[in-house]
Amino acid sequence: MIISYNFKNMNFKYLSELIDNYDKLKYSLLNAQTFSQEHFGFPSIYYKIMETDQKRVGAFHKAFAKYDFSGKIICEAGVGTLALTKHYMDDVKYAYLIENNPEVRDFITEEISKNGWEDKAQVIFGDATKVELPEPVDFIVGELMSIYCANEYQVQIFKHLRKYLKPRGKLLPEFITNVVQLSHATFEEGHKHYPINFTRHLPEQLSLSQIVNVIDLYKVVDTNIEGSMKITPILSGKCNCIYMHSAVQVAEGCNFTGTDSLMPPTVCKLEAEVMVKKGEPVELNYSFAYGTSLDQAKFWISC
Repeated sequence: MIISYNFKNMNFKYLSELIDNYDKLKYSLLNAQTFSQEHFGFPSIYYKIMETDQKRVGAFHKAFAKYDFSGKIICEAGVGTLALTKHYMDDVKYAYLIENNPEVRDFITEEISKNGWEDKAQVIFGDATKVELPEPVDFIVGELMSIYCANEYQVQIFKHLRKYLKPRGKLLPEFITNVVQLSHATFEEGHKHYPINFTRHLPEQLSLSQIVNVIDLYKVVDTNIEGSMKITPILSGKCNCIYMHSAVQVAEGCNFTGTDSLMPPTVCKLEAEVMVKKGEPVELNYSFAYGTSLDQAKFWISC
């Protein structure tokens, strides 16, 4: 049997444009996800990137379905355009919704009114690390995450808000496991890191993945992380960066391991390039802080 395809009816326009711009798009995701104090958050395009990411939003939907929200009191930090909020509001008793970006205030207010949630929602416009809640809550929700939590304030915000969590209450997410691989990548001048947008931008990976640290959002106190770890290369070569992953437990059995809209795998430049040899362990040292910037993070190898 011969199968024929009518390629005339297939539209390759967008694929063609993508192929023509692979190299130019290398840092596009980094630019879209860069926090700016000028607008108290991220560029407007980033909200669209988030809302259309079913894998990202779906991880939280799965976690919401795991628990009974009926009659519960919720606090959500960084509600943005209510991408998560709208999936639990009809069930809860009351919700405290926190947002610091003035550009989405009118949108949030209109959505609350349009859906008839005025009597069960209090919108708090302000810094989530300083907000005071009037009562304990059953759940605290917030996806203010970035790779290693290096750029956003997930750790600081949950550290502050969890004092309002009831004894049997739950944080969503709960744990973040940061993973690393020794690698080699190409960096253009002026760039120290970039998220992986296409597989052709993946680095040459010289080791297997190993855990750097686990962030327990119920208990984490320190925001400055320093340490070292032994890694044995599986390939010989020039190592000039690390390949970073973060695996998130939103709730038990409800996981998120990064997409192009949130916590994408990222390469970050080492302080100095080092030759590594297959089978010969090296020591990877690290110093970074939650809620600052990967530009300030330091990773270096001691042979």
